[in-house]
Amino acid sequence: MTRTRWRLALLAGMASCFSARCLAGPDEAEVAARLARMRTELDATFLVQREGLFLVAGNLPRAQFDSFRRHTIGAASESLWRSLFAKRPDHPITVYLFADDASYRDGAKRLFGDTDVSHFGYYKPSSHTLVMNIGTGGGTLVHEMTHALMAPDFPNAPAWFSEALGSLYEQCQVGLSSLRGLVNWRLPALQKAIDAGQLIPLAKLVATTDAEFRGQNVGLHYAEARYLALYLQEKGLLPRFYRAFRDKFEDDPTGAKPLAAVTGLALPALEKEWVAWVKTLRFPER
Repeated sequence: MTRTRWRLALLAGMASCFSARCLAGPDEAEVAARLARMRTELDATFLVQREGLFLVAGNLPRAQFDSFRRHTIGAASESLWRSLFAKRPDHPITVYLFADDASYRDGAKRLFGDTDVSHFGYYKPSSHTLVMNIGTGGGTLVHEMTHALMAPDFPNAPAWFSEALGSLYEQCQVGLSSLRGLVNWRLPALQKAIDAGQLIPLAKLVATTDAEFRGQNVGLHYAEARYLALYLQEKGLLPRFYRAFRDKFEDDPTGAKPLAAVTGLALPALEKEWVAWVKTLRFPER
């Protein structure tokens, strides 16, 4: 895609968003204050720049910094708003892009007092902040950014679906109007569980509490949720399911009913079709 085509698509997407749900934006005084604080708390090796509602800092070369800022953060966020999320945050989101593990761990401890952190990066919901070891690539950045952008639009989403979307986009392509999740490293564990007869039934997966989802079998929970979202994406049903689940959450907080409604299949039949589809996938893709 040429840069001109991308800019035209971006402007078209922004121009189409005039509903009350879309127009919320951060307070400019808060943005200015936070940018100023970021510049004082970081040394001269860091670039600090705004990208829409994102306030981005990174100790990266300018070209690499701009690529993450524009083509990962800017492009992916606009794609998510065009395809899934209707309500935009009314606060700025701060993003720290640390070039390597050493500066990442030092920054997490010095800025936030965080020491027990993921190797890849993490999201701090209380301060709307993403802290990234960007040396590992941009996958975790898009994953955590999805959580930050989903929060105001579907604040009561259960963990299974929030992590389904986040992990779906940890390996993706950015298109003109949407993100497209790709087959990734979570597939082999899922296929192994299927072959061993250890798959968690979909009806049980969607009924998990947040604590259960992140407890025992967390790796398999993530894999199943991600590939259920990928299945919906490939069937062209993900935006429809997202809206149905969000808008009718009070009627069914598990998502089982909207899953059946948008696919036209009861969960046991859906699971059978989904498992057969998962078995056809390969990683790495050929």
